[in-house]
Amino acid sequence: MKVLVTGANGFMGSHLVPHLCGAGHSVRAMVQPGTDARPVERFADEIVLADLRDAARLHDAVRGVDAIVHLAAIVSDFGPIRRYFSVNVKGLRDLLDAAIAARVQRFVFMSSLAVHAYHGHPDGDERTPADVRWLAYGITKRRGEQMVQEAGAAGRIESVVIRPGLFPFGPNDRQNFTRLARSLRSGLLPLVDAGAASICTAYVENLVEGIRLAATHPAAAGRTYVIADGVRITWKDLLGRIALAIGAPPPRRSLPSGVALAVATAWETFASIFLPRRDPMLTRYRVEVAAKDLYFSIGRAKDELGYDPKVSLDEGIRRTAEWYLATQTSARAA
Repeated sequence: MKVLVTGANGFMGSHLVPHLCGAGHSVRAMVQPGTDARPVERFADEIVLADLRDAARLHDAVRGVDAIVHLAAIVSDFGPIRRYFSVNVKGLRDLLDAAIAARVQRFVFMSSLAVHAYHGHPDGDERTPADVRWLAYGITKRRGEQMVQEAGAAGRIESVVIRPGLFPFGPNDRQNFTRLARSLRSGLLPLVDAGAASICTAYVENLVEGIRLAATHPAAAGRTYVIADGVRITWKDLLGRIALAIGAPPPRRSLPSGVALAVATAWETFASIFLPRRDPMLTRYRVEVAAKDLYFSIGRAKDELGYDPKVSLDEGIRRTAEWYLATQTSARAA
């Protein structure tokens, strides 16, 4: 099968491309012009430079493929909705239209658990309402899900939606893991409400196997799947394990969620006025995900796709910490 992977040189894509190739598939890697294609150029059969905001270029990118795995997106937890719309909504619409015109069989859309309002989900699953209210990123991902599902329901293309665990991580993760690791090593990262909230993680090698199944399994057409590690863990436990793996002290201070939310709201206001191009150190989103249970089951993916995460959480943390420490050593040497 020939697969187009968008965002192929990003964190997830840099693992998905070799995983698909190793499973015997041909991969066309779509890379944003001006970004580094080296993470995938050894594996992909083709590399195409294309911007989701260039609709005409997308028709060439999708021609002749059997399936598309759409990873490319603007990902952030802060900023006005217009920042996300051109890529996460309009870019998706143009890519989907091009795929339908080219008679691509299946379209796998990487969504997010950010489509849910974070008011506490101790036992969520794919049936949990996508009711995000204010997070711009989540709103554009929810709209993306709707567009892909509507095209599938109309018989225009086979559609699959994936929502990865709340904390996707692994080697090459320069957002989630790296940001947490730096904060832990600084000793400034506090827990929120003693770190008692539970979450679900998604180690990248488990995640890309779930994506492969979503792209190839006959049962996946028209379905939505949570792809995670299947482990329930609290923030206190997770941060403690990461701290141990990177040789940093675990968080010892805790903030009440009400205080943390007030500080985050004030910081977002300050940042929006004086630092509009930079993410603030603390956001309401980060407080909410730290304060509320956000565990989602992988039962549907296991039952329908045979998804079975092979890499344990501790092993995933060990491998990621090893990569992170190596990057820090390389940076100091340079």
